Amino acid sequence: MRTTANRRIGGPAGLALGVLAAALVAGPASGAGAPDHFGPFDQEYSFIGFECEGFEVLIEGTGTDEYTIWYDESGQPEKLLWRARYPHDTLTNLSTGKSIVVRGMFQEWLVRDPATGDFMKTINGFRYMVNRPGDGVIIRDVGRITYGDLDQTIVTWQAGKHELAFDAQIPEAFCGALG
Repeated sequence: MRTTANRRIGGPAGLALGVLAAALVAGPASGAGAPDHFGPFDQEYSFIGFECEGFEVLIEGTGTDEYTIWYDESGQPEKLLWRARYPHDTLTNLSTGKSIVVRGMFQEWLVRDPATGDFMKTINGFRYMVNRPGDGVIIRDVGRITYGDLDQTIVTWQAGKHELAFDAQIPEAFCGALG
């Protein structure tokens, strides 16, 4: 599902990991100590994102991604910041035409643990916010959450409201909202 898991995890986050991997190999482009900046990258998409029981979901939208990488004294990446702005993704049930708007504006930090060399992930802002007229907020993941791994399977700290802390929760939530 590109509007959430794939767009925010596999799409630009995949690009973020690709940028990080390239930085690990090449080192800083702007010289030691100075961060490298990439973007903004405008995204535009329209595709079948996932299947729910009895219907497919079309995902359409636009957004902007920006990346900054900081390096340690040896030129190795020590943290990466991804700024994502996706103010209006439309998810549509292709069987009924029912749709919802998913908004997201957040920052994702990948920070290397100097003791292990592994990267930890912290996300703050709102990744998923859906309002329905008459009902108000029906889906939200907002606040700050820190994961013990890049795959977002271990939550080590959180503040705010995290209804979709794990990617496995996403299809059920959006299928329910569109059913």
